[in-house]
Amino acid sequence: MEQLRIYIGTVLLEAQRWNSKAPLTCRVSEWIERFSRAGFDGIELWQNHAALATEEELTALRQSRVPIPIFNSYASMDDAGLAGRQLATRFIREFGAKAVKFNVGKNPDTVEKELATAAAWSAEMQGVRLLCECHGGTALQEPCEAARLLANRPEIDVIVHAFSSTNLDDWMTRLNRRIVHVHSVCMDEKGNRVRLRTRAGFVRERLRQLRDSGFQGTFTIEFTEGVAKAPENPDALFAAACDDMAFLREGWES
Repeated sequence: MEQLRIYIGTVLLEAQRWNSKAPLTCRVSEWIERFSRAGFDGIELWQNHAALATEEELTALRQSRVPIPIFNSYASMDDAGLAGRQLATRFIREFGAKAVKFNVGKNPDTVEKELATAAAWSAEMQGVRLLCECHGGTALQEPCEAARLLANRPEIDVIVHAFSSTNLDDWMTRLNRRIVHVHSVCMDEKGNRVRLRTRAGFVRERLRQLRDSGFQGTFTIEFTEGVAKAPENPDALFAAACDDMAFLREGWES
C-alpha cells in the first residue's frame, strides 16, 4: 500500500491565526528542519506566513527543503478579494505550490458567482488545483448542495474534515474522487480538539471509509490537541501533530 502523504499546516503553530492584524508569532523557516526530521511530506502554508513575512523569510521559504504543495488562502471569491487572489497567485508561483485551498462564503445566493470566480482564477493559474474546503459555516457545508454546485466545475476539487464531519459517508458517496485532501482535526464530546489516538476507534473507522471509497489523496494536520488552550505552546502543538501523523500512518496501513 502506498504511504500516505501527510503535510503540516503552519496555521497550527500560529497563535494569532484568528487575528489577522496581530504580529506573527511563528516564522515558518525556523521550523523547516524540524518538519523534515519529523517526516512530514510537505507544508500547507497559511497565507499570512507569506503575506506578512519579511523578504528574508520569503527567501527562506522559496529555498525550503520541505516542499510547499498547498497554499492556504483566505482570499474571498468576490470583487473585494481580487487583490488577495493576486497576492496568493504570486506566492503560489514563487513557492511552486501545486494547489490552493479556498473557501466560499455563507450566502447561498452568491455561491455560484463565487465558484465562477474561482474557476476563472484556476484558468489563470494553469496547473494549480483549486481545493474548496467544504465545512460548516459555508454555503457548501452539506454534501448534497456541494455535489450539485460543483457538478459543472471540474477544475475545483474538495477538502473534507474527515474526523469532525458527521456525514463522511455522504460526502464520499456524492463527491468521491473529487475529494482529494483531508484536513485533520478531531474533537471530543466536549468540543475540545484532541489527538487522533484519543478517539482511536472512530478515527480508524473513518480511515476505513476513505480507503473503501478509493481515496488516494493527501492529509494536512490542521489542528490538534492544545489549539486554543491558553497559553498555547508551539512545541507541544508540534509534538501532538507528529503523534497525529504517526497515528494516521498506522491507521491507514492497518
